Amino acid sequence: MTSLWLGMALVGLCCALFLLWPLWLRPRLTERLEAQQYARQLANIQVYKQKLAQLDLELEERRLDQQGYQQGRTELEDLLLDDASDEVHVRPWAVPSRGLQAISTLLILGCVFWGSWALYQKLGAAQGLESYFAQQALIEEGQRDFGSLLRRLEEAVHNNPNDAEGWSLLVRIYMDLGLYEQGAEAMGELLRIQGPHPRLIAQQAQALYFADQGQITARVQALIDQALAMDASEPATLSLLGMAAYQNEQWDQARRHWEAALGRVQNVQAAESLREGINDVRARLGMEALAEIGPNFILNLALSDAAQLLTSPRATVFVYAVSERGGAPVAATRIRAGDLPIAVRLSDEQAMTPTNNLSSAQRVKLFARVSMSGTLEAQEGDWQGESDWFEVDGTQQVELLINRQL
Repeated sequence: MTSLWLGMALVGLCCALFLLWPLWLRPRLTERLEAQQYARQLANIQVYKQKLAQLDLELEERRLDQQGYQQGRTELEDLLLDDASDEVHVRPWAVPSRGLQAISTLLILGCVFWGSWALYQKLGAAQGLESYFAQQALIEEGQRDFGSLLRRLEEAVHNNPNDAEGWSLLVRIYMDLGLYEQGAEAMGELLRIQGPHPRLIAQQAQALYFADQGQITARVQALIDQALAMDASEPATLSLLGMAAYQNEQWDQARRHWEAALGRVQNVQAAESLREGINDVRARLGMEALAEIGPNFILNLALSDAAQLLTSPRATVFVYAVSERGGAPVAATRIRAGDLPIAVRLSDEQAMTPTNNLSSAQRVKLFARVSMSGTLEAQEGDWQGESDWFEVDGTQQVELLINRQL
């Protein structure tokens, strides 16, 4: 947080200097304007003398009579008097006192810094930033003492119960440690913060499934029914049903659930596990193994620090590949921003039409865009990352960072 406040102070100082610059330049500018005004008076007098000398010469050479000379002189004197009268009515340049300048300077600085702080508290992401730095500190501490990390993280989320990122991290730690009951409770907190979502409900059901010794108990079934009612093809729910069927040696039922899940799962590791399970039950049923995957890209997606702070975990992330020949994407899928960082596979299975797929393209560019509105069309404020052009050939790993705001 120290670097943030130093950066804000530096920006505020630059803004204050921009506002104070005219105030500091005022005395010098005033002197310059007064000098220009005095020079103009001298120039007017000089012009008057020159024209008066010209009239005297014309009178002496008898090119002008006495009446014309007197009339011309009167006109010159009137012009000089009019010009002098205008300058008398001009308000003199007032130079403020040093005390007034000091008070003005302090007032401007105070308004700039106070206004910046107030706007940041109103429109900024102070709470999210504090949570992010706190989590980073906890992770660094956890590398030295994992037990201390867990205790500190539990304390942090209970002090800030609406910290979705903190609860998400706690869920992963509980599941990795085999603390499935606590993991289900932490998942319930995520559901409270983010609202009902079939994937989160299915993951909570998975945690309780493991906590109940691999049995579809009443509470697990209730969560499965709730997730299916919201989205009957949610891969996490189908994976759990396939797992339960496999445990009961219901091979064909497990195959059907897992094959349905494979079509929608986005995580590469989860997809590979599903393929292995599907091929296992297919072998038990005397069926052929799944066909090999054609050309595909494994995208290791991540959000930059700025994008992570300024996007909602519930925002939709569109991931797609565009062919060099143009037109619609040759492969496309979508995930949630809260799932990042994650590895996503793009293959012919994600083709929008059977004839417009990765296999039909020679070179593609890969995109990942966080849609703030949830719509497919890019809009101002969305965050995006894109790759270079790639030849379509076999399996390729691509690192893609979402770091540019549209």
